[in-house]
Amino acid sequence: MGRHFVLRRPVRTTERGEGYGQLIAVLAVVATIGFILFKTLPVYWREQNVKNELAELARKYAIGAKGYITEKELENQWLKISNEFNVPEEAKFTVNRQGGKVTLKVQYTEPINFLVYTYDWEVNAEASDSTGRY
Repeated sequence: MGRHFVLRRPVRTTERGEGYGQLIAVLAVVATIGFILFKTLPVYWREQNVKNELAELARKYAIGAKGYITEKELENQWLKISNEFNVPEEAKFTVNRQGGKVTLKVQYTEPINFLVYTYDWEVNAEASDSTGRY
């Protein structure tokens, strides 16, 4: 009396795995994007920290804080920052002071090694401050 029949289509051996091609393609794209992010995010994070520290150096140098009065002291502070964030040794650090305005610049290239290509990430950080703000 209460029998229900479920209509099933017969499984053909030629149809098995038909949806796996799209799955593999999507997973390959996701894995590629993940790999690129894995390689570039640490470099981006390091660049942002260097820019932050450079702005702090400019502020302290502009007001003449203790340990930031001469250019030599400022370069020593930069060396500490560059060691902390693994900035390449060939980084170019320049100091420019005109009147009450201070401008600090850092330029370097950081290579990002992808499996088949090496991308050179250019970092051009600049921070300026003036004594009139305080």
